Amino acid sequence: MKLPPVDYEVIELKGGYDVLTPTLKLPPGYVRDAQNFEVSVNGGYTRIAGYERFDGRAAPSSAVYGTIGLNAVANVSLGDTITGPSGTGVVIAIAGTTIVFTRATGSVAVGHAILRGGLPVGTVTTLSPPITARNRAVYQALAADNYRASIGVVPGSGPVRGVLNFEGQIYAWRNNAGGTALVIHRATPAGWVVVPLGWELEYDQGSLLIEDGEVVVGATSGATGTVGRQTVTGGTYAGLDASGRLILTARTGTFVLNENLTVSGVTRARAKGAAVAITLTPGGRVQTVLGNFGGLATTRVYGCDGINRGFEFDGTVYVPIRTGMVLDSPSNVAVHSNHLFFSFDASLQNSSIGEPYRWSIIFGAGEIVMRDAITAMQPVQGTTEFAAMAVYTVGLTSILYGTSTADFTLVPFSDNTGGLRYTVQRMDTSYALDTRGVVSLTASQNFGNFDTTTLTFNIRPFIQSRRSSAVASGLNREKSQYRVFYADGSALYMTIVNGEYLGAMPIKFPVGMFCWTEGESADGTEQSFMGGSNGYVYQIDSGTSFDGADIEATLLLNYNPVRSPRVRKRFRKASVEVTGSSYAEFRFGYELGYGLPDNEQPYELVYETRFSSSFWDSLVWDQFTWDGKTLAPSETEMTGTAENVALRLRVGSNFIREFTINSVILHYTMRRGLR
Repeated sequence: MKLPPVDYEVIELKGGYDVLTPTLKLPPGYVRDAQNFEVSVNGGYTRIAGYERFDGRAAPSSAVYGTIGLNAVANVSLGDTITGPSGTGVVIAIAGTTIVFTRATGSVAVGHAILRGGLPVGTVTTLSPPITARNRAVYQALAADNYRASIGVVPGSGPVRGVLNFEGQIYAWRNNAGGTALVIHRATPAGWVVVPLGWELEYDQGSLLIEDGEVVVGATSGATGTVGRQTVTGGTYAGLDASGRLILTARTGTFVLNENLTVSGVTRARAKGAAVAITLTPGGRVQTVLGNFGGLATTRVYGCDGINRGFEFDGTVYVPIRTGMVLDSPSNVAVHSNHLFFSFDASLQNSSIGEPYRWSIIFGAGEIVMRDAITAMQPVQGTTEFAAMAVYTVGLTSILYGTSTADFTLVPFSDNTGGLRYTVQRMDTSYALDTRGVVSLTASQNFGNFDTTTLTFNIRPFIQSRRSSAVASGLNREKSQYRVFYADGSALYMTIVNGEYLGAMPIKFPVGMFCWTEGESADGTEQSFMGGSNGYVYQIDSGTSFDGADIEATLLLNYNPVRSPRVRKRFRKASVEVTGSSYAEFRFGYELGYGLPDNEQPYELVYETRFSSSFWDSLVWDQFTWDGKTLAPSETEMTGTAENVALRLRVGSNFIREFTINSVILHYTMRRGLR
């Protein structure tokens, strides 16, 4: 008797998370349940990278390890420092007569005696005992744990209330330990250090610009102050009546009312009293944007927190900005058309053109009032003649056209869509989380009009259950992703390439996140950081773990009828194509016949892929790996007969780097039809 032939079906993993489309209408590469996988720009689903704490010290993911074989091992425990004739290391694992160590200095050779605290540990017999691919990954994670223990929380109390990546330097805002003030910290190779805020000295009768770094002297008091910034909020130098504030970075003595302020013996202005220390009221949520106004030599940071005055910051000099509001605590900030914009509840206000410190109607400042509280402002695509900025409330999107108060016009655009606070980002276009889902705002063919598209209809249950708890959003431009983060530690990663929506995936972190920043390192590498509800700053997309904890990841694909939804198939095996750069392992399982108990459901089995990136001499003690395998199919067993199958993959570890599941090839035999 002739046996039925074995057939094959290729399942391309694409489309992302979908919980609403009917099963038979949904391609088999979509997922019905997922956690901690993302849609790859090149196709397939990638187990996400981890995150790791950060304070400016060496990152856990930068840790390296080495191995030495000894004739015997004695007098040593995990965490001990071992020494050779000209080298040291910290023990992170002991496997028989093999010592695994990190933080190596110097070198070691065969025959060298190894000591711990003056006691003999053993004699080196080999510099690189053979270890498995899995152990290489495990030892790398143990080395990362050692580095992680040295990295500290941002000093203070409560969540990190703001984080900033400015010119490769990381800053964090957090309430002090007593909760009485908000403090700015800068990451350094020694950990977090406080950024001093300096003093404000009011002046009038200003006749000449005082340059940054110049020292002013009180002609009567003899007090001195080093000027970090001079702000002009009223009058002009030409009229000899400029007024404003000097931001002092250093001070001696006490300035007195109406004394002349001189620089090198020349009177520049008149003091209006003593210099006052700049302090920040605790609380709030810091938002920042970058701006470079006419006449400024460099890009600076502009921000607000909803509690204190808006500010300018360049990493050293902190300039509180006065707008003239009675409650001068803006809740949103934008830089647009050479103006600084702040919002106060429903009031949209702009500075004078090219002058972020001056908020005078006489000099071009202005105000437009909306019908509801403003939640976000985002410059969007315009033309050289017509700049445009989207202004969001919870239920309304408006577009501000024009370049100054002479032609600013706010046009209501959509009464059906808006944007929730902290969720608006601009990638190829503007994206925002609305109460109904993620909405894109794109310019139409005729400039002056915009179109909106809701991208997340097929995951409405996920959106609706969290719509009131979004706390932050961000972009990963290398992965072409828009991301939304929620108070419970969950997140949504959406992959959008050249305006085409490739899919979304749900993410779950064990720690709640509070704020986000992205930018570039000194060498141009994209970096993203999150401020945690626990006071740590975390670098996202870095490392093999959630700050040492396992990354639990799951994929459950849509039920696949394999061409014939009413015909039973005998499933024989699957070939899972995996791409990666390091050792990976996953559990493979599947659900037969809609997962009903009438079909015997199989157990999950563990499969390995022994990838390894190529690198030389990773540690001083002459240990290296050379391997370059990055693509391999995993042949997985399948048994059972049913009309359809849903494939399931799980990963749970703190030592596996990100890897991508590209496709699955099913091997099956057609059987009889369902009766």
